[in-house]
Amino acid sequence: MKRLTVLLGAIALAMSVPCMAQAAEEKPAGTVALTVSLPDPGQKILYVDEVMPVEPGALTLYYPKWIPGDHSPDGPIENIMGLTFTAGGKAIAWQRDELDRFAFHLTVPVGVREIDIRFQFPSRDRVTRNLLDLTWNHVALYRADRPTRMQTYLPALVVPADWKYASALETAKRDGARIVFKPVPFDTLVDSPVIAGQHFREIDVTPPGSSVRRWLDLVGDDAAAIAISDEQVAAFRRLIEQAQALFHSHHYGSYHLLLTLSDHTSVGGLEHHQSSDDRARSGSKMLADAGHFMLDASLLPHEYTHSWNGKFMRPAGLWQPDFEQPEKPKLLWVYEGLTVYLGDVLTARSGLWSADTWREVLAYRAAEMAHRTGRAWRPLIDTTVAVDYGAPAAWSNWRRENDFYREGQLLWLAVDMKIRELSRDGRCIDDFARAFFGVDDGSFVTHTYDFDDVVAALTKVQPYDWVAFLRNWVNGTGEQVPLLSGIEAAGWRLVYTDKPSGYESALENVGKGELEGRGINEMFSLGLFLDGDGKVVDVAWDGPAFKAGLAPGMKLVSVDGHAYTAQALRDAITGAQQSRQPLQIRAQQDGAEELHAVRYDGGLKYPHLVRRQGATDRLESLLAAKPVREGRSD
Repeated sequence: MKRLTVLLGAIALAMSVPCMAQAAEEKPAGTVALTVSLPDPGQKILYVDEVMPVEPGALTLYYPKWIPGDHSPDGPIENIMGLTFTAGGKAIAWQRDELDRFAFHLTVPVGVREIDIRFQFPSRDRVTRNLLDLTWNHVALYRADRPTRMQTYLPALVVPADWKYASALETAKRDGARIVFKPVPFDTLVDSPVIAGQHFREIDVTPPGSSVRRWLDLVGDDAAAIAISDEQVAAFRRLIEQAQALFHSHHYGSYHLLLTLSDHTSVGGLEHHQSSDDRARSGSKMLADAGHFMLDASLLPHEYTHSWNGKFMRPAGLWQPDFEQPEKPKLLWVYEGLTVYLGDVLTARSGLWSADTWREVLAYRAAEMAHRTGRAWRPLIDTTVAVDYGAPAAWSNWRRENDFYREGQLLWLAVDMKIRELSRDGRCIDDFARAFFGVDDGSFVTHTYDFDDVVAALTKVQPYDWVAFLRNWVNGTGEQVPLLSGIEAAGWRLVYTDKPSGYESALENVGKGELEGRGINEMFSLGLFLDGDGKVVDVAWDGPAFKAGLAPGMKLVSVDGHAYTAQALRDAITGAQQSRQPLQIRAQQDGAEELHAVRYDGGLKYPHLVRRQGATDRLESLLAAKPVREGRSD
C-alpha cells in the first residue's frame, strides 16, 4: 500500500500543471517545452508533457516516422496512448489523418497561444528497473508546417534522483530528479539520445593532446555489467586515435559512445551525429569475457564510423527536412556497407579485435553471402529499396535480408583491393575515406552525395571504370557478382573445414538472436539453421534439407534414431560422410511427426580464410594500426 501511494504521488507529480508552469519559466519564447518523466521504472511507462507555442486556426502535428539510420517508416506510433490536447485546462478536439496515422489534426481556438500535449509511451525494450535508454523521437510531436531544424525544443527528463546520465545534449541544470537540457532544434534533439541509470560510469577516452572531448558512457543492469578492464578502455581510446588517423577529420563538437549493457533491453545500435546509441548483443556480459566481447567489439566502431559516413556525409535520398518525408535508400550499400567495412577495419586497427578474429568474421559473412540462395534472383540494390528490419527469419536465405550490410562489406573490400592492385599498393581505401569524408574538418553540417560523387571520388584516388564495376555488383545476380574477388585479391581464399572458428563458436554459445546469433548453423552443409532448442529457423532453398522436406517452424526430434542434440546432429553429418547413407531426421510440426531422409555426405563445413600461396598478403597492411598524427588538437 505504501508503494502504491508513493507511485500515485509520483505519477501525479509527473503529470501536474505545476510542471507546465516550471517549463514555461525555463523556456525561451517560441520554444517547445518537452518534459519526459519516468516515475516508476518497474512499470516502464514514460509520461510526456509537451507545451507548444501555437497560433489560432488549423494545426497539423506529426509523430516522427522516418528516423535517420532506421531507413524505414518505423516510428513506434502504435505505442502512443492517453493522447490529449488542452489549452487553459480545456480540451481541444483532435483527429488522426485517415491516410497517415502519424499525422494529427486539430483547430486551435481563438486567443490560444500555447497548447499542452500529453500522452504516455510504454518503453518495454528501453527501460529496466535500473536504467533508461531514451530516444526523443518516441516521446514528441512536432509541427508539420516548418522544417524540424526551425523548431526549437527545451527538453527535460525526470528520472530517479540517484541515477546518473549521459547525452550529447548540454545540461542547463539538474535539480534532484529533474534534468533540464539546453534548447536545441528538433532534428538535433532526435539525434541526441540519453542513457541514464543507477549503475553508470563515464570514461574519458580523449586521445592525449586533443582538445575535442570523447567519452565512453556505460549503463548496466548492475555494477558487474559496467566493470570494464583497463585493456578494454585502452582499446576504445585507440579506436578514437585510429579513426582520426583514417579520416584526418572530425565532425562533432564532442562525442559520447553511449553503451547500454542489459539483458532486458533490445539489442543493436543507431548512429547519431555526436553520439552513438549502442545496446550490446551480449547484454550485461559484453565486458565480462573474451567470447562475449568478441561479438560486440565492432558495434561501437560501426556506429562511430557513421559520424563520418551517414551523419556528416549522407546519401542525398536519405536527407529530408523532417521525419515525415520518405527516404530514398538506394545508396545504403555505401551508407551501411562501407561503414561495416571501415568500422570493422577500425575494430582491428584499434585492437578491439585481433587480425585473426577480423578474418574469422569476414570468412563467416562471406560464407553466408556465398550460400545466400536468394542472390540468384534478387540483386543487392533491391535489398536497399525494400529495407525490412522486422522480416521473419523463415526463408530469409531465399528471400534475402538487409544484405547491403554484409555483402556491402565484401563489395568495399573488393574496391579497396582493386585500388591497391591498380596502384601497385601505393593507394588504398584510406585515401578515399580522407578525400570523401575529411572535408570541412570540425563541421557537422550534413553534406549529401550521390552515386556520381562516389564514382568521382574513387576515380580521383585511382582511375578505373568504377561505374561498370559498381553497377555490375549492385545490379547483378548470382555469378554475375564477383563476391569473393576482394578476398582473393587480398591474397586469401575462403575454405571450409570440420572445425568452427572462434567467432562462429562464440556466435553459437554466447550469441543472442537469430541467424547471426545463438543457434546451430549448418547452412553450409545440410542447409539448415536451428535455434538452441532444435527448432528450424531457416532452410537453404533447394539444399539437402529443403529437398528432404524440412521447413522453418519444424522441430527436430531425433537424428538417426538418437534424441536430437546439436552434437547428435553433427555426429550424424560426420557419419554420413563415411557411410554415404542419408541422415534420418524426425521432425515435429503441427502436432505430428514425420521422418525426413536428408541426402548429404559432404561432412561438416565451417568457413575460414587461408593464404593463397605466392600471393601478396594485403590484409596485413589493411589491418595494421596506423601512425597517430602528433601535435594535432583534434
